[in-house]
Amino acid sequence: MSERVEGRGAADDPLVDELLDAVDDPAVVCGPDGAIRVWNGPFAERVEADPRESSVGEVVDCPSDPLERAVETGERTIGNGVVDGTGREVTVAVRPVEREGGVTVAVVTFAEPTDPFETERALYEASVDAAADAVYVVDRSHTIRAASDGFTRFTGVPTERVEGRDVDCLRELGIIDGEIFHEGMRALRALFAGGAESRTVTSEVRLDGGTGVVENRMTPIERGGEVVAVVNVVRDVTERERRREALAANRERLGTIMADLPVMMVVVDGDGRVDHCQGLDFDALVCDREEFLGEPVEAFEPVCPDLVDGFRRALDGETTVETATIDGRTYKACLEPLSESATTGEGRDDASDTGAIAVAIDITDRERREEEIQAREQELRAVIDSSPDPIAMQDTEGRYQVVNRAMLGNLGMDRDAVVGATTGDVFADPVAERMEDHRRAVLESGRARTVEEELAGGDGELVVQLTIAPYRGPDGEVQGTVTIARDITELERQRGELETLAEIQELVQESVRALTGATTSEAVKETVCERLAESEYYEFAWIGGREASERELRPECCAGIADDYLEEITVTVGAGERGGGPAAEAYRTGEVQVVHDIASDPVFEPWRTAAVENGFGSMVAVPLTHGATTHGLLAVYAARPNAFSKRELAGFETLGEAVGFALAAAQYRRLVESDSVLELEFEVHGDLPLFEASREHGCRFEIDHAVRTGDDRVVNYLTVEGVDPEVGAAAARELSNLEEIRELDREDGPHFEMTLTDSAFRYLADAGARGKRGVVEDGVGRMLVEAPADLDVRQVTEAMDARFPEVQLAAKRERHRTDAPWWPGHGDIGARLTDRQRAVLKTAYYNGYYEWPREADSETLADSLDIASTTFLQHLRKGHRRVLEAMFDSQ
Repeated sequence: MSERVEGRGAADDPLVDELLDAVDDPAVVCGPDGAIRVWNGPFAERVEADPRESSVGEVVDCPSDPLERAVETGERTIGNGVVDGTGREVTVAVRPVEREGGVTVAVVTFAEPTDPFETERALYEASVDAAADAVYVVDRSHTIRAASDGFTRFTGVPTERVEGRDVDCLRELGIIDGEIFHEGMRALRALFAGGAESRTVTSEVRLDGGTGVVENRMTPIERGGEVVAVVNVVRDVTERERRREALAANRERLGTIMADLPVMMVVVDGDGRVDHCQGLDFDALVCDREEFLGEPVEAFEPVCPDLVDGFRRALDGETTVETATIDGRTYKACLEPLSESATTGEGRDDASDTGAIAVAIDITDRERREEEIQAREQELRAVIDSSPDPIAMQDTEGRYQVVNRAMLGNLGMDRDAVVGATTGDVFADPVAERMEDHRRAVLESGRARTVEEELAGGDGELVVQLTIAPYRGPDGEVQGTVTIARDITELERQRGELETLAEIQELVQESVRALTGATTSEAVKETVCERLAESEYYEFAWIGGREASERELRPECCAGIADDYLEEITVTVGAGERGGGPAAEAYRTGEVQVVHDIASDPVFEPWRTAAVENGFGSMVAVPLTHGATTHGLLAVYAARPNAFSKRELAGFETLGEAVGFALAAAQYRRLVESDSVLELEFEVHGDLPLFEASREHGCRFEIDHAVRTGDDRVVNYLTVEGVDPEVGAAAARELSNLEEIRELDREDGPHFEMTLTDSAFRYLADAGARGKRGVVEDGVGRMLVEAPADLDVRQVTEAMDARFPEVQLAAKRERHRTDAPWWPGHGDIGARLTDRQRAVLKTAYYNGYYEWPREADSETLADSLDIASTTFLQHLRKGHRRVLEAMFDSQ
C-alpha cells in the first residue's frame, strides 16, 4: 500500500484516504481549483515539484484539462500530459468527489502510459486510411492515436492536428459541440468498461463546406480480454437523414391524405380485432370510427356483412375482392392478408400472417358512369349496325376495327374476315388506292372530307359518296378514321332530273311571262307554241280548238320540226276511232293527260305511226281552261319516252291555266274594245229562293253591277221592286253560295250588296263574256249577256249550264255599239282602267262612297273586296287619275 502524506489543507474524508492507499501510481487530492491538498508516497518519489506549493496544472501540462471536465460533469475523466521539468508523459485520471450536490475535492492519479496500440500501429493506420469514411482510433487515455484521410475529407481538418491529442480537441476545433462531445465520451467510457459490443451515435457536426449529420459507429479493440482502444467510423448520413425526414413528412402527409380520402381503410390484427380505421367514407356508417378500434371484425356485421366474410378469408391468407352496399352506395373492397418475414435456421425467409387489411372505394358514381357509357356504346353500336349506309372504323394503320351489317352485306364477307384487314385486302385496285389516298389525307390534315367515287355494282355503275372523318382518343390524339358510304346513284339521277326540271319550269314561267305581252288570242297561242318548240326538251307543240257545231279539234297554231304531222292526224272530242285519245280526254275533262311511251301505249294507237315517223317518244295534252271554260288544247311532244315527270306535268297544268286566262282576257278585251257585240238573253228556270219569292210576292229582283274580287268571289248589287226590300234579303240569305249580304242605305236601289262564292257572272267572265244583269220576275229568271261577235256561243251556254239546272237561249242579236263601253264621256276610259281599278270604282260608287255625307267608308268597302284599306285607297286614287286623264286629255 502507498504511504499517504498530508499537506496543507489535508482532507479528512475517509473515502479520500482509502483512494490514496489503494493507488500504487502517483496520486494527489486537490480542490476544484486544482490546488493539491494531499498526496501519496509514489507522487513524492516520482514528481520533483513540491506539491505543497503547486497545483495539478503546474505539475502536469494536460491540454484537455481533465480536472475541469470532471468538476463540470461530476464524472471520471482521463487526459494525457507532460510532467513539468521532466518531459515525461503520463496519463492523468481524475475522480471527482461530490458532497451536497457539488464536487468538493478530486483524486488525481498520474500513471506511466502503457501503449498496446504501438505494437500494431502500422496495421491500424493502414486500416483507417483504407476506409472510405472518416475513421479515427482513441486509446484508453482518450487520446486520438490515428485518423484516416477520410477524416480530413469530411472535416477539412488535417489529421496531424488531432493525432496524439485528447479527443477533447474535436470540441476545441469546433467539429462538434459540447453536448455531442459529452454523449460521445459516455459512449467511450461504456466501451472501455466492457459494457457494450459497439455504440452508434448520430449527431450534427461541422463538415468540410458546411454542417451535416454523421453517424459514429464506435467499436472496441480488445487485447487479452481488455479493451485497449476504440475505433470510431464516422459516416456522412446527411442525405440519408434528409430522405428519412422527407419520408417521415411524406408519411405524415399520406396519413393526412388517407384520412381525408373518400375511402375506408380497416386493419385488423392476427386475432381479428380492428387495429386501425380511417377515411372520410366512414361517415357513411353513421357511427364513430373510434367505436370499432379493439373490437372484433364482426362489429361491422350490421353495416356491411360482405366485408366481414372477406376479412375472415383474408385472415386465412386469401386475397379477395368484395362489393358491398352501404346506405344506398356501392363500395368495392380489396381485402389482403398482412404478413411479416422471419429468418429460419436454414437462412430462409418465412412469412407469417399477422392480420388483414381492407381498402374500400365508393364506386357508385363510377358504376353509374360505366353503365351510361355501356348504354351509349350499345346505342351507338345499334345505330351504326342498323344504318342502311355502310360504316367502318379503321385505325391509323388502315386496319378495320368496326364494320356494320350494311358494309358486310355490300362486300359479301363475314365480319371476322373484314375486322383486322386493310383496304387493299377488301377492295380491288384502283379503288383501294384511291380510298387509301383519301384516308391518309384525313389523317394528315386532321379534318373530315367528303368525296364521290364511282364503283362497279350489280346493276351497273354506282356513285358512292364517302364521308371520311378522324376520330380521337381521350388524349385528343387521332386514333383512326370513320368512313360512311352512301349510295347516291339515284340521288345523282334525281339531281340531274331536278336540274332539267328547273330549266323546264323556267321555260314554263318564261312562257307565262311572255303571255303578258300578247294582246290577242292569236298572239297568245303563237307565243306559247314557239317558246316550247324552241327549247331543247321538246320537239313540237300545237294548240287547237273546235267550233260550236263541230266535234273535231282543229289546229290553230303550231311550232317545231313536224309541220306535216298535223296534216296526217285527226282528233275529235267524241267517241270513235279518232276520239277518246289523250287530247280529247284532256279537252272533255279539263285535266292534263300524258302518254309516256307513244310506241307502246295502246291509247295512242290511232296516231302512233305518224308520231313515230316524226321522231316522237312521248306527249302531253294540256287543256287551256279558265274557270269552268275550256278555251282550247295544247299538245306538246318530246323525242324520248318518259320525258314528262310529275313535276313537269304540274308545271304544264299551271301553264294551261295561265294560257286559258290569257285567252279569256283577250276575248274580254275584244268585248270591251269591239264596236259590235253579241247580245244573248238566257231564260232560267228552277226552284231557287229568289225565283220562289218573286212568284209568291209578285215582286221583281234585279242583280247587276258585278264586281269580281281577288279570291274569285263576286260582289253583286240586289235591287228589290214591288215589295219590302227585306223580302229580297230573306230570300237571298237562303242562297247556297251566299257568303255575306250587307244592306245599303239607298231608297231607289240598289238595296243590298251580296258577296257570292259561285256566281254565274264569274262563269260568264271565264268564258270571255260579260253578264250585264240578271232579272227575276214571276218565278222566271233572265240573264242578259254581252259577248264578242266572233265568240263561240256554245262557250257561253256551257258557262250558264254549269251554274243553273235549266237554261234556254231566249234571244241572240248583234248590235253596233255607239256608246263607250263603261263610261259615257270623253276618251277611252275602259281601256285605261285595270280590272281592279274598275272594281274599286264601281264598289265605291254603288255603296255611296261619293255621297255626302258618305254612306260607306274605305275600311268597309275594302272588307267587301277582301283587300286592305290602304290597297283600296291606292286603287281608288289611281282609278280617279285614269278617269280624269281620259276626260281632259281628249279635250
